[in-house]
Amino acid sequence: MRRFGALALILLLSLLLTACGGDDEAAPAGDTSGSVVRWPRDPQHIIFRAEVTGGEDEGLVALNEVPLCTLYGDGRLVWTVSGEGGLDEVRFDFLDDVKIIDFVNYLVVSMRIYTYEAEYDFQLPQTTTPVYERMILNVNDRQHATDDFAEWPVDYFEDIVERCQSIAPTPRIFEPQGAWLSVQQVDYQNNRPSVFWEADAAGLSLQSIAEIGERRWIEGNLVIILWRTLRDTALDMQFNEGNAYYQIALQVPGVTADAPLAPAQ
Repeated sequence: MRRFGALALILLLSLLLTACGGDDEAAPAGDTSGSVVRWPRDPQHIIFRAEVTGGEDEGLVALNEVPLCTLYGDGRLVWTVSGEGGLDEVRFDFLDDVKIIDFVNYLVVSMRIYTYEAEYDFQLPQTTTPVYERMILNVNDRQHATDDFAEWPVDYFEDIVERCQSIAPTPRIFEPQGAWLSVQQVDYQNNRPSVFWEADAAGLSLQSIAEIGERRWIEGNLVIILWRTLRDTALDMQFNEGNAYYQIALQVPGVTADAPLAPAQ
């Protein structure tokens, strides 16, 4: 029944998109006034997201993760590409309405995303969370989710991610101006990279943040230094301050998954 309803929705949207701007011959270039695709212009609203989720690493370190590709309501596109040493490099750009509508048209009409429902919650219970691929599309007051338990065609997810990561006209490397910093003390692991943290020189004690147990908003060069340290080395980097070791999370609003809003200015 759900599959039949999704097919009917796809057919309806296909007809509307073709008649209202999905076809370049039906409307002048740049004209989106007749489009049926609507979304909030809120910079926190997620129009589309593709990510790999699950697995054992669901603690503090996982808060550093940036999804494979996310499109926000203000037209901001944030995605990752594999950099040197296999570490992900974060990039961003802004899309105009025409590109956003064309991408939604691609998802709905060409890739038939509404055909595939999220099926993870209907799998047999497991003691561990498997790693799986997931996508959401949130337009026209409807959020649709799907995952790779929905029997996607071969290369379905990869093709959509590649399309999402390739539509930016002027891609740029992202570095944050501010971020929420969380810290927790950990036992030293010799199979993870470590670095000495001099609290007096940095003007920031990781130990004190860990002891308080609350995240702290940081800005300026310090947030860029920490961001580069994680992105250029490892997200599970161990910071040695005093006689203890700490791991950190940098949550950047509108970039890392599920980051809190920046504090009110």
